Amino acid sequence: MAQTKTDRIFDLLHQSIRDGALAEGARLASLRQACQQYGVSKNVIVTVYDRLVAHGLVTSRHGAGFFVAKPPASIAEPANLREASDIVSLLHAQLDRPYRVLVGDGRPPESWLLNAVPGVTLHSGEGGYGTPHGLLALRECIAAAQAASGVDVTPGQIVTTFGANHALDLVIRRFTRPGDTVLVDDPGYYPLFAKLRLAGVTFVGVPRTPRGPDPEALQALATTHRATLFFTQSLVQNPTGCSIDLPTAHAILQVAARRDMLVIDDDPFLDLPGATGTRLAQLDQIDRVIQIGSFSKTLSPAFRSGYVIARADIAASLAELKMILAVNTSSHTERAIAGLIRARRYHKQVARMARQLDETRAEGMRRLRALGLPAFGTPDGGLYGWVALPLGSDDMEIARHAAAQGIFLAPGSLFRTGDDPQPRPGMRVNWSRINDSRFWSFLRGIG
Repeated sequence: MAQTKTDRIFDLLHQSIRDGALAEGARLASLRQACQQYGVSKNVIVTVYDRLVAHGLVTSRHGAGFFVAKPPASIAEPANLREASDIVSLLHAQLDRPYRVLVGDGRPPESWLLNAVPGVTLHSGEGGYGTPHGLLALRECIAAAQAASGVDVTPGQIVTTFGANHALDLVIRRFTRPGDTVLVDDPGYYPLFAKLRLAGVTFVGVPRTPRGPDPEALQALATTHRATLFFTQSLVQNPTGCSIDLPTAHAILQVAARRDMLVIDDDPFLDLPGATGTRLAQLDQIDRVIQIGSFSKTLSPAFRSGYVIARADIAASLAELKMILAVNTSSHTERAIAGLIRARRYHKQVARMARQLDETRAEGMRRLRALGLPAFGTPDGGLYGWVALPLGSDDMEIARHAAAQGIFLAPGSLFRTGDDPQPRPGMRVNWSRINDSRFWSFLRGIG
């Protein structure tokens, strides 16, 4: 993945400070001077300087500028933190957003999401921390939605979180220890890989097919590694866009029962209508399956709100862990979401989003076929698709060339576990952002 301008300037200044070229107490160039020196906008330099401050390399003096800080005592960076950071360059690029074409981005455009959320007035006595499980009104809405989809749960089995990634953090902390081995989809969700590395947990990839994870490989790997956790996605998986079919879902749950294994099903588009496939939770009824959901990709990334659905005993332990780590989630945010659901604004939002995705996905698939670039499988709905690149090509190098033209791609290598010695090069595409002429011109040039 090519460096962003922010990363490049940060690395240059970091190196200068570490090598002593910028000594302790030295004043950094002013924002205006730095903009001229590096040929970038003020926002880029502000971000760079803020990151230097956050790393303890620079201090800010009001009205005077930024100065190199006293070097901290030497503390070796933990290997697991370094390894985790190595695979989140894609996330950095999505957050810094220096690109003009965002085909590899993980989120829908802001114009597709709600532009305004009604204000929320807290009633007397509702401004405190609340219950560790989360706002009851929202958990009731989630339970009702699950019942409508054939999954019978109570609000007591639901724990609200700061998004799906926070939910994954809670599950990893609760069920793993350093040195454990867990199973994941391959290709799979790359931020999960970083979280597992940070926790010192080994992960092994289960090959993903257009029908879901390979059950025979799952059985063999679970036996060999004595794995007690398997992280997967039932519907419109990130990054392939393919769902688990009914026979595969049955086989996965049979393996889980034989191996006494929990299956963590992370689905940020659980509420998006039109996706085909079989949810593991519908067959399992939240026994061995832990379901993770989120509102961040269907309402707004600014809504860091998600949830975990699990057996009552597991939900209680996760709520306790959440209380220890974060006290509680935001009842203000959760009340706003519950209000949107009850007013059916949320239902209209996800229905509109599904229609838009159907249109852009169909057009994207048509144009990919015309270029002779095959998809991993026929997408079953959702935001993502996996496109195979020409044999012998390097998807990371292709992403670097695209970045030089202002096009952000998500190279397939970042979504692979490394267990396949010769994976076919590919990339994840975001259907909501794919129909940009600059992207198609670039693709024609790599054929």
